[in-house]
Amino acid sequence: MLSKGVNMKEPEEYEKRRRLIQAAKEEFLEKGYSKASLRTICSKAGVTTGALYFFFENKEDLFNAIVSGPLAELKTILREHFKEDMASMKDMPVPDNLKGLELNHDDVTTRFAGCIYGNYDAFMILLTGSENTMYENVVDDFVDEMEKLIPPMISSLRGYTCDKFMSHWMAHISADAYIHVIKHIRDPKVAIEKLCSITNYLVKGWIELATVKA
Repeated sequence: MLSKGVNMKEPEEYEKRRRLIQAAKEEFLEKGYSKASLRTICSKAGVTTGALYFFFENKEDLFNAIVSGPLAELKTILREHFKEDMASMKDMPVPDNLKGLELNHDDVTTRFAGCIYGNYDAFMILLTGSENTMYENVVDDFVDEMEKLIPPMISSLRGYTCDKFMSHWMAHISADAYIHVIKHIRDPKVAIEKLCSITNYLVKGWIELATVKA
């Protein structure tokens, strides 16, 4: 995202903006949005406050420039995943007992992790430093997004519908599981390994608890 329509073809301008973004990430990670200082960010980046306002409207715009792109990418992966699952499940032969239904989610889990760990600072800022911004309820918003997508996906299994209470609970459990791994495991390879195991476990829980015969 390029704030204020800045022409980034100029190498000097590109480098200034890059330093501002990096300094802002460090400041937001350390202090959160509310306590972050634009003066400190400019000092760390080696630019004037005037230079910052050349690139960004204000602190909110600077914060948004860091987190909005990665978050939008993650939501796109989520929506595409549910579309893919719905398409594959429509023609899937469904056993009488859904416990025997095997759905491997290693591929989408790797995509999720790739997005998160490729933008690790941005997601840590969202999780730990977004208070008093439009993103402060980002986890709840993500759970809400899953809750909109899950019922139609489950209903695509012929003869089944969604237990909305259990689906809501499972959505929260899933978000909490991912957050725990993100906060405690920095190595992306290790994180992907753990998240693949966790996701496939959670999918079995969803099948067990959130699907009801229509």
